Amino acid sequence: MTASIGLTHVICAHILYYKSFKMLGSPFRGLGFFLFLFFPFFSFSQTITGKVVDEDSLPIAAAKIVLANPKDTIISKTNKQGNFSITATDTGLYYLTVSAHGYDEYKDSVTMSKAPEQGPDSSSGGVWGLGVIRLLLESHPLDEVKVVEKVLAMVQKDDTLEFNSRAFKVNPDADAADLVRKMPSIEINGQVITAQGENVVKILVDGKPFFGADPYASLKNLPADMIDKVQVYNEKSDQERFTGFSEGATSKTINLITKPDKRNGLFGKLYGGYGSDNSDDGKYGAGTTLNQFGGDQRITLTGQSNNINIQNFTSDNSNAAAGGGGAGIVKTNAGGINYNDKWGTKTDVSGSYFFSETNSSMEGQLRRTYLLSVDSGQVFNQSSPSANQGYSHRFNMRLNYAADTMNSILWQPTFSLNKNNSNSQQAGNTVEALTPINNTTSSNQSNNTGLSFTNNILLRHKFHKRGRTFSMNLNAGNNGNDGTTIHTAQNIYYTSPSLSDTLNQQTLQKQNTWNLTGNATYTEPTANNGLLKLEYNISYLPASAQRNTDDYSYTANNYSLPNDQYSNVFYSRNIAHRAGASYQVNMKKVTFSAGLNYQLTQLYNNQSLPVSYRLSQNFQNWLPTATLHYKCSKTQNLQATYNTNTQAPSVGQLQNVINNIDPLHLYTGNPALKQPYRHNLTLRYNATSNNAKNSFSASLTGAVTQHAIATNSIIATHDTTITQNIILATGSQLTMPVNINGNRSLSGNISYGMPLSSIKCHLNLSLNAGMNQSPSIINNVVNEQENKNAGLGASIGSNISENVDFLLSSNVNVVSNENSINRQLNTTYINGTSKASINLILWKGIVVNTAINYQSNSGLSAGYNQDYLLWNLSVGKKLFKKRQGDIRLSFFDLLNENNNIQHTITDTYIQDSRSNIQQRYFLLVFTWKINHFKKQQPQ
Repeated sequence: MTASIGLTHVICAHILYYKSFKMLGSPFRGLGFFLFLFFPFFSFSQTITGKVVDEDSLPIAAAKIVLANPKDTIISKTNKQGNFSITATDTGLYYLTVSAHGYDEYKDSVTMSKAPEQGPDSSSGGVWGLGVIRLLLESHPLDEVKVVEKVLAMVQKDDTLEFNSRAFKVNPDADAADLVRKMPSIEINGQVITAQGENVVKILVDGKPFFGADPYASLKNLPADMIDKVQVYNEKSDQERFTGFSEGATSKTINLITKPDKRNGLFGKLYGGYGSDNSDDGKYGAGTTLNQFGGDQRITLTGQSNNINIQNFTSDNSNAAAGGGGAGIVKTNAGGINYNDKWGTKTDVSGSYFFSETNSSMEGQLRRTYLLSVDSGQVFNQSSPSANQGYSHRFNMRLNYAADTMNSILWQPTFSLNKNNSNSQQAGNTVEALTPINNTTSSNQSNNTGLSFTNNILLRHKFHKRGRTFSMNLNAGNNGNDGTTIHTAQNIYYTSPSLSDTLNQQTLQKQNTWNLTGNATYTEPTANNGLLKLEYNISYLPASAQRNTDDYSYTANNYSLPNDQYSNVFYSRNIAHRAGASYQVNMKKVTFSAGLNYQLTQLYNNQSLPVSYRLSQNFQNWLPTATLHYKCSKTQNLQATYNTNTQAPSVGQLQNVINNIDPLHLYTGNPALKQPYRHNLTLRYNATSNNAKNSFSASLTGAVTQHAIATNSIIATHDTTITQNIILATGSQLTMPVNINGNRSLSGNISYGMPLSSIKCHLNLSLNAGMNQSPSIINNVVNEQENKNAGLGASIGSNISENVDFLLSSNVNVVSNENSINRQLNTTYINGTSKASINLILWKGIVVNTAINYQSNSGLSAGYNQDYLLWNLSVGKKLFKKRQGDIRLSFFDLLNENNNIQHTITDTYIQDSRSNIQQRYFLLVFTWKINHFKKQQPQ
């Protein structure tokens, strides 16, 4: 039966492989047929190495090494030098135990994937180096002396910084977010998670995806008491982990390792609450998160319904800090499922599906100051009430089939469907030196549907010679959008009354973009630990954009009068071939690689309405790359990455049609755009102290872009003719994309964490700075704009007891903007945020939670420099024998000061905006906690 299933999988994989090439057409078909004939399949194995020493760093011989999972147990011993090597024969989670006579046991867990996911020795292809394991002398209980193990807070394992959850105390109701925000070098601001100065883009649980692609939701839906260890590292791509060739493309990842006794059972919570605010509508929030963990199979179900601006799965509403996020007033109904499992011995699968429905109403205001060369400048003011109803479906899946040791297929499909119905009104006016220039009153009713999917297949083969590999990556994706907008407007131009007009139009717009790519990679080991990589890539990106605008016919009582000046039919094709070679050298402490690719790109543009024309362009680029990884010591490492890339202009940037949805601010595309060419450099340094108490990380990122896509804006200081039938009245503007050089950016970050043992707390410090130069063109004059920013942050988290939990933090950011076209408009903007949150468990299960957030602003436009204090408070009581029940009265924004102010700096204007937002309300919430785990079976 097993052999039959395996053979079926292989046959299906070959058919799928060949069909994928056939659909792509002749450029791929020959290569696809060759690979179809010669792509064999093999099995999995991976070796773990390490060294066992005592407290004096002397090797321990004959120490017993046990590597076990529910299906298999592998035993080995150390040699005279304390070294060991043990081989896993399956993927998934393994438990590692190291023991020796007279010493305490060492226990850890490792997750085996097709290739090492963190901390591997890339030169070995399938070897995971654990480094040195230190065993402590066995402790014996004494009659009157209690021996307490001193837990190390963190340890550096190659590129991975690992934290021990037992060193950080949180309250029993804490979630994973409450736990990790106390750890050095990790910060959570709003729903943005940063680690070692970089944004975290992925959360794994025991090495597997959890809760889709939302890192913050992942942390909020996992209890802290489940977590044993927290690993922070830069995850390499699937391709890099397979070949062992360092490409430098990584994503900051947090892997949560659960406690062994928390891996089989049902846990989660259900909650519901009702309350009121200053409006006539009641406030409510209800939902659930249920997790069923059973070995390799893990299922999460979640759902929510509320009208307190919670639009994702990040809060249980029992916390006083819940609600209030985002602009406007939002009602949400949502649900989803996350699934992880292992099908048989060869297939790992994970996937998620989420649905959401939102209804929002918003009232916004903005003030925009244009960067004109004249002293007086122009200022645009606008108020814009709107209502939106949206639906979304999101699905993603990851299926890894390892046919045998040497071959595997990784399939990753994604799908999303979004529908949005909106109704908005705008009332705007432009003034110059307090003199009215124009005025507009408009409304838009829009119905839009967006559909996108990707289908990515990675085929991988290892030869018997270690380091020799061949892989193919095939990707087919589509992104489509259909929309209908009914647009009415009354435009008044005070300096040119004859240009004042009234619009009543219907616009039908369709955009459709395909992305078809294929990539073939071959690696070959050479002498002296070298590795050669040869690569070829072809991509085909056809796109179409159609915009049909019809004026209203009062005779026929419908939209039946074609308006060609706002209509367009446009097609584009982008075909790129890239080929090159790279070489990597692996030494004891240094891994270095360098490569060079040649890319030929052909861009074809074809317009059929309102007039026909064709334009083709060819681009030739050399694309160098280089990476350096230096292991300074066991607790320090340095990484450097340099790469270059190009980016094809989007069909929306290319389509040459005027968009007049905002009558005073017109936009058109530019079919003559070139593709930007970008240089990127990243430096990272991470270190921990020898006593595993302090951590330090620093990063520096820089980029220079040639032919960057910027804006060319005409801000009319007098009536200007832009086409035969369109005149840009004084105070209006037309913007189009253009290529321009001189775009560059540089940013750096430093973070430092240390314990404050005297007050039982942890201290985190962070410092960041950056600059960005982005030139643009305004009224035929190049505006050299430079933005600089600097920020300083500090936080102190308690580590006193489970009953006393607090976090204090403060951040100050300074942003300055300088432009060459009108230096009188150079500004400096200061934003400060201070937060204090306290969670107390008092006598007989009484719970008090409070959170205070003070926000200060300066340097904004008049009326926008508003400081506010957001104070949330909840008081509750634990119920029942095991305290699985919780009833809590929560108050949000007790002082009724919450607001939403944004400061935006672009290459043509400086803008301050604000909108309505959820303010003071209260909820009475009941929560039922589910916590049923099976007892761990002895191995």
